[in-house]
Amino acid sequence: MYEVTTDEQSQAQIDALPADALAPFAEARAVLELVPWNGLPYHRRQPDSSMRTLTFGPSGEGKIVYLILEDQCRVDLLVVLWLA
Repeated sequence: MYEVTTDEQSQAQIDALPADALAPFAEARAVLELVPWNGLPYHRRQPDSSMRTLTFGPSGEGKIVYLILEDQCRVDLLVVLWLA
């Protein structure tokens, strides 16, 4: 299991999510704890990169950009967006 962490910027973005985004975000965060490599590569030309993206929400309104630190079993959330 991976530890999911936030910094000041990403935590502020999470805190600003609307109420209807909270449950989908919680589900996405749970996915990152278990299988962070299931996200898409942030750079398509670097498919094995540890920088990844994961969309969430009923119609993919949310996006998380994150970094996997495999040696520490940690996922750092970098950007959390909700486009609705």
